[in-house]
Amino acid sequence: AALRVQMRTELARLHQRVQTTMVYVTHDQVEAMTLADRIVVLKAGEVQQVGTPLQLYHRPINTFVAGFIGSPSMNFVPARLVGEEEDGRPRYEVFGAIVHGAAGTPLPAVGQPVLLGMRPEHLRLAGTEGEGLEGEVEVIEPMGWETHVHLRVGGEAGADLLVRVEGEEAGRLEPGSTVRVAPEPEHLHVFDRETERRIGIG
Repeated sequence: AALRVQMRTELARLHQRVQTTMVYVTHDQVEAMTLADRIVVLKAGEVQQVGTPLQLYHRPINTFVAGFIGSPSMNFVPARLVGEEEDGRPRYEVFGAIVHGAAGTPLPAVGQPVLLGMRPEHLRLAGTEGEGLEGEVEVIEPMGWETHVHLRVGGEAGADLLVRVEGEEAGRLEPGSTVRVAPEPEHLHVFDRETERRIGIG
């Protein structure tokens, strides 16, 4: 692992020095994100999306790209649009709870089955009763300044979520405890459940 990090740095230095086009093939998304000016994501020999690392991170075209770009990987939960608030924020039902998206984003049809994509770094612990998704803490992984918290939301028929918690906020959590988490609305990704493509693209 240490050698891979060292080689990644050396390759970046080499690219900066020779200033020529390089084609680098990797299954490691960290290498793709840190080395590339543009990334071509392939699945079974077919191009899924082409763009800069940040374009693919912020606006993945489908669930495959969304799950590949970013470390740890994006969480996906089944949902459906149930309406909008007066301020235009969409309301999604997820395992009987309500999750809000950002106003002005492309919306599916009301009742349409979708997948909501939530990156671990864009989930926050929700202190308000009834806000966000309620989950049971299953595993806690201290990583230093940040902690990876694995939750089970929606019970047996639900889904697993990974949440990145920074600082000392994770100190009050322990396996078996119940917490609420809510996605940052501006970072919520919505995909058609059947086609797995991003809503509003193609």
